[in-house]
Amino acid sequence: MSSRPTRILVIRFSSIGDVLLTAPALVSLRAAIHGPCEIHFLTKSTMRPVVEGFGGLVDGIHTIDRATSEVTEVLKAAKMDYIIDLHSNVRSRAIKRAIGCVAFTLKKENLAKWMLVRGWQKRPVAHIVERYIDSFRGAFGANTPDAWPAIFESAVLPSGFDRSAGPWEIIAVGAAHTGKQMPLKLMQSLILKAQAKGHRTVLIGGNGDAETGGILSKGFDHSVVNLVGKTSIGESAALIRAAERAYSGDTGMMHLAAAMGTPVTSIWGCTRPSLGMSPWRPTDGSVEILPERRYPMRPCSKLGNRCRFHGDSECMHRHTFAS
Repeated sequence: MSSRPTRILVIRFSSIGDVLLTAPALVSLRAAIHGPCEIHFLTKSTMRPVVEGFGGLVDGIHTIDRATSEVTEVLKAAKMDYIIDLHSNVRSRAIKRAIGCVAFTLKKENLAKWMLVRGWQKRPVAHIVERYIDSFRGAFGANTPDAWPAIFESAVLPSGFDRSAGPWEIIAVGAAHTGKQMPLKLMQSLILKAQAKGHRTVLIGGNGDAETGGILSKGFDHSVVNLVGKTSIGESAALIRAAERAYSGDTGMMHLAAAMGTPVTSIWGCTRPSLGMSPWRPTDGSVEILPERRYPMRPCSKLGNRCRFHGDSECMHRHTFAS
């Protein structure tokens, strides 16, 4: 009898939050497989550091820059037994065709999301973690974990960051779309609230958020530490893990805070938790702040790239207080 482990390819190309949220599904998958197994993960090269943070949850990482042809032959040679397609797009379909093994695919619920945006459906979409697991639940008898797995265990604080200077709170200043972007005035109010508690504020974000980080830190002394564009995903994880609280829009850092067990205040604009992307299993003390509207659970758009009121993310600008 062969002792060869069952080899499974999990596909999720992007983005940070979506990739992070596969971690509980990987725990579920590994627990459901009888006997030894290898879990391989296919993602974009820019997402490799995120998957590397999963540690022993993943046995092999495969990446592409542009085309699936970059990895097709390697994946064929690996002789996968199953594919778990958690992206369900043209590229993942190309991989499934090329390898030809048994595959299970995420149900994206695009119609339900469209109906939520239109106001024709009130029932929230199931959380993405549940839908990830649902894609293979029936085949393997998988169960949903009770908590986040330990990820980014070896992550360390950025070099030169003074941990001894006092407690801090995190503001994730960036967002992929304007409908998820916290306004400057709101972030400035959060900085002032942290100051009143004797806490520093650490700003994190990508290179494209550098201007916003500079504006926010201007005029403050050591109470604001501007690390926008200066941290890796691992360093951001370490900063969040040790923080008193994290503030974020509907972004990858919101999910990272939930994963790190740090209380997170998620501040919602044109998207809503009803779309199935709220923080998963957030720790006690976490808060969701929704716009003050007659129908606060109705999103303006699926991605946060358009506002159904005045076209300038009015939902986010209506926030006057966050706790």
